[in-house]
Amino acid sequence: MKNLLLLTLVATIPFMSIAQKRSKKGTNAKMSKFEKKSPSEYEYMIIEGVQSIMSEEEQMMDQEELAARDGAKGDMKMKGMIKSRYKHFVRFDTGKITPEQVELNKLARSCYHMSDALLQATKLGWEFINASHINTEEYITHFYYMKRKRDAK
Repeated sequence: MKNLLLLTLVATIPFMSIAQKRSKKGTNAKMSKFEKKSPSEYEYMIIEGVQSIMSEEEQMMDQEELAARDGAKGDMKMKGMIKSRYKHFVRFDTGKITPEQVELNKLARSCYHMSDALLQATKLGWEFINASHINTEEYITHFYYMKRKRDAK
């Protein structure tokens, strides 16, 4: 057993010594020069909107009233959902704080729905790419992805 252990140690010593050697600085192993790349051709923005599913009235109701309301006709319930009784918050995110983003977020305070936010963004040259939605019991979170050509500066 001692011979096997001694043989293993002697065999691994050359590998360990090679791993610890540094390369010489005079060799051809040169670092490539750093090239400054131009930014992307497009700018991107995410419009995030959070919409409450329950109105303030429904949050104040107790369980019996909600159960009675759930039994109401579907047309009345849908009509109530179309009316703007539900809270909606919109936020524009371009990844950096610019005067334009500050202005967009001021406009977001007057947006009562995601379509209002899209309208404000398209007025400033943003183009809609994609959308995604996350549903929870209390909220629906909308994400709208936008892009536009970067200004030539």
